[in-house]
Amino acid sequence: MTISLMQAILLGLFCGIAKCCIPYTTGAFMFNTVIFNAVIIGAVMGDMTQAMIIGASLQLIYLGVISAGGNQPTDPCLASYVAIPVAMVSGLNTTAAVALAVPVGLLGAQLMNLDYLLNGFFAQRGDTFAEKGDAAGMTRWSVIYCGIIRALMFAVPVATALYFGSGALQGILDDIPKFVTNGLSAMGACLPAVGFAIIANLISKPRYMPFFFAGFFLIQYTKIGTIPLLLAGLFLTFLYITFTIKDYKGEAEDEDDEDEEEEEYDETIKLLGKKDIFHAWMRWWIGAEVGHSFERMQAPSFCTALVPALKKFYPGEENKEHYCEALKRHMTFFNTEAHWGGGPILGLTLAMEEKKSQNYDVIPGEVVMNLKTGLMGPLAGIGDTISWSTLMYLFIGLFLPLAKQGNPLGGIGPVVCLTVVCFCIGYFLTSKCYTFGYSFAENMLKSGLVNMIIAGASILGLFMMGGLASTYVTVSTPLKFATSAYTTTLQSIFDSIIPGLLPLAVVLCVWGYLAKVKRNYFAATLGLTIASLILGCLGIII
Repeated sequence: MTISLMQAILLGLFCGIAKCCIPYTTGAFMFNTVIFNAVIIGAVMGDMTQAMIIGASLQLIYLGVISAGGNQPTDPCLASYVAIPVAMVSGLNTTAAVALAVPVGLLGAQLMNLDYLLNGFFAQRGDTFAEKGDAAGMTRWSVIYCGIIRALMFAVPVATALYFGSGALQGILDDIPKFVTNGLSAMGACLPAVGFAIIANLISKPRYMPFFFAGFFLIQYTKIGTIPLLLAGLFLTFLYITFTIKDYKGEAEDEDDEDEEEEEYDETIKLLGKKDIFHAWMRWWIGAEVGHSFERMQAPSFCTALVPALKKFYPGEENKEHYCEALKRHMTFFNTEAHWGGGPILGLTLAMEEKKSQNYDVIPGEVVMNLKTGLMGPLAGIGDTISWSTLMYLFIGLFLPLAKQGNPLGGIGPVVCLTVVCFCIGYFLTSKCYTFGYSFAENMLKSGLVNMIIAGASILGLFMMGGLASTYVTVSTPLKFATSAYTTTLQSIFDSIIPGLLPLAVVLCVWGYLAKVKRNYFAATLGLTIASLILGCLGIII
């Protein structure tokens, strides 16, 4: 089996499109994970079952990878589009595919850094159009051209590598010694621990850690499936929140005396209807990450989302100066999570720009910018925790057993669930923040509801990650002890003490390194890769 020219081109194009994050939720899912990309690869290659099986194994080493703040430690997307097709045509097993994916993923992260650097030039070019009030030119240079270049930056190398490189790689793989193959197998058994440790480190607090162990040992002792595990986790989360609910409601009662101040926003004449709000949200949701650069981050995409509303706020030539000022104002640095952060900030910005347009000197432009800057960090932390560190991997965990069986629903299910949930959350927050103004976002941050959601998501996420770690970190030892009377294995001794002791020890070692030594995902991955490869080659672990 070989990769045809058409297959190589299609895979390259799909990889380039995925790297553009269009639309935001689905695109960011493909950007940060493997499992849905495996569905696309299986469709192009004509072998869905094998693509899903390999993709499920690769997904395990990339659990916990999110590009918070635009910083991505490795590139699961590029690794998918190279490692899975090569493994399929070369007959590689899943552990060898994992070994191939790791360096490709690290290379992809550096390509993204180069792209973010280049996009700064296009953002500056967009400024010249914003100064003239040419929103189309601004969007074309600072968003659309950035997306085209990013797509080509990944599509061309992937297509070239797949078409010309897979055959040469096959000859190299045929000559790998058996002890190296054993090392690769051990590495594949250990590396999923990195993903679980990253997630645990991202969402855990000391008081939630027991839930990770509860999920781990529940699977070890009962061998229940993913759905019963989820139900048990939901029940435990409900009990915990019920008995600690007073901890989350402390500040909410102190806000009642501020309600009268909210009427100030009711005096504004509302120029936007539900259709306009939905249109603004859709523009933001579709292109939030396309023009991302180190210099401006998401600012060009955010400004583009505001354009139709700004035209309503500042119509005609007589308001062109104010319109241009608004465009320039929103082309400055902006970065947040697009659902929990971008939604509320988009709604608030629309409300404040609307009020400013009706009495231009009442709200200085600096106030609008300070509001965005003040909210983008805290709201991004909420969004990264709930949407990307918890919900995304929770849905992946639920459908991963199907993927391991070669079922494409294992890749389609998580992205559909995440997209529906997060899209609705983002639009709801956009609409409410436009309608009620600053008070809604302020109360959302101060009320116990947000803290309760974060706590519940963290608890359920840790419980599920514990159960999944117990299932998918499969390292063991083949070492034996022989006496004159009998022969026993070291693994059987470990099992008699605590089932799953070695997998748990590997996860805890990586988790401890990230939490106590240095939060460096690259170093953790590299260190575990080298250690497991050496121990596997020596026959100490498998």
